[in-house]
Amino acid sequence: MKALSQTVFLALTDLRRQLGSPHSAISFVGSILFVGILFWLLSGFAIDAFLSVAFLMMPMLILAPATAAIASDRETGYAGILFTYPVTATRYYAAKFLALLLLLGVYLLLLVPFLVLILLYAGMGWLGDLGRFAGWAVVETSFVAALGLFLSASFGRRATVASSYIGFGLALLFVIGPWYIPYYLQSLPSETASWLLRFLHFSPVMAALDERGTGTFVAENPLPAFLATASVVLILVAFGLLVYRRFQSPEGWEVRRTKAAPVIALGVLLLLVLPALPGVSYNVNPSGSGNSGCAMQGVLQYCVSLQTGPPEDGFEYPSLGVPIVMRVIVTVQNANPSPVHVGRIAVAWSSRFLDFNLTGKEFGPVDVPAMSGLTLNANATVLLSRLASVTVFQGFSRMVPIPLELVVDGLRVEFPLAFALSVAGGPIFSRDLVWVFVGLEVALVLGRRLMRRPRKA
Repeated sequence: MKALSQTVFLALTDLRRQLGSPHSAISFVGSILFVGILFWLLSGFAIDAFLSVAFLMMPMLILAPATAAIASDRETGYAGILFTYPVTATRYYAAKFLALLLLLGVYLLLLVPFLVLILLYAGMGWLGDLGRFAGWAVVETSFVAALGLFLSASFGRRATVASSYIGFGLALLFVIGPWYIPYYLQSLPSETASWLLRFLHFSPVMAALDERGTGTFVAENPLPAFLATASVVLILVAFGLLVYRRFQSPEGWEVRRTKAAPVIALGVLLLLVLPALPGVSYNVNPSGSGNSGCAMQGVLQYCVSLQTGPPEDGFEYPSLGVPIVMRVIVTVQNANPSPVHVGRIAVAWSSRFLDFNLTGKEFGPVDVPAMSGLTLNANATVLLSRLASVTVFQGFSRMVPIPLELVVDGLRVEFPLAFALSVAGGPIFSRDLVWVFVGLEVALVLGRRLMRRPRKA
């Protein structure tokens, strides 16, 4: 209990020291303005895009203060606390790690007003996704904290500024690589692209995109990437603590680089190689979408169409919280002069944005007449639980994806386009409201900073 309380005390002290630094107010004001501009630009088009930037990209910038955490203590003499106060090196290192996670908590508090707007204007169904995005933010911050402290423990006494620049540069590399390189791999064969994408898993952003499915490629099984990232975090924490405890001078000012070099090199090698070892297979997201599609399977053509609303009332857009009927229509066309027997036709559908009372239907066996076709129907009650974007214009419908799978006699039918459904917009959101929250948060940060300034006598 004493060790825990001492670690928490040191972490809170370090956090207050970071928040009280001259550059913290500038950093937080810049973050607030950046997030506000992102919400203003992206929330009306794709909430997923805003959440990906806010939760998956921004926490990586914590790598900059992480790489300077121990180096700055050495430079200012604060590391002498190990020899003037009964604190072990392990507790000191753990406190640094915890302080960086608490710094993420402060950043997440700045996001709360924007997340409330999402829940109010796009549906409470986003609550679960917000929790998963926050979980990935914690995983990424653990990664950058482990890497930053590992590098910071390896730097000397006069490397504070250099370590900060190195951390900021690495953070940009970790973000830009997984975010943009997949766009240039779309033209390659699927097997080649999947092999090259494995090397991007040195960044936890790639593992997060595998699980969230918001990237250009969709991973069939995201678990190996997550396990590799978690393993790298544990290894970096262990190696960083080893360097800090065993390979520094007795005064704590400098690192014995000759002895620490093999450990540092091994840590960097594992960072680059270990995440690339698990095999991850990817599928390319279709370039377009619609509520209907056709594909050939053997000598038969299969067409699937999604329609909402009662047949007698025509097409109806689903709206938030109002259940309506969705019809899944499967049409089988036979252009041969002889009938074709089909044993089993199974269709299944799902959606992150819609709740269904029925998620699949099986038909068959059926005989498709010669030079003709047949139509199969399945009805399901659908409830729109969330919108893909907030509604900023009146009268514009939204498209929400509905992954649909058609299997005929054990063989999957591949459609050229992804299936999606048009839904009605929610409450009209005035984007100028964003600047009210931005102004309040900026005033809070600057006001707190001014109150902490020493007054002249």
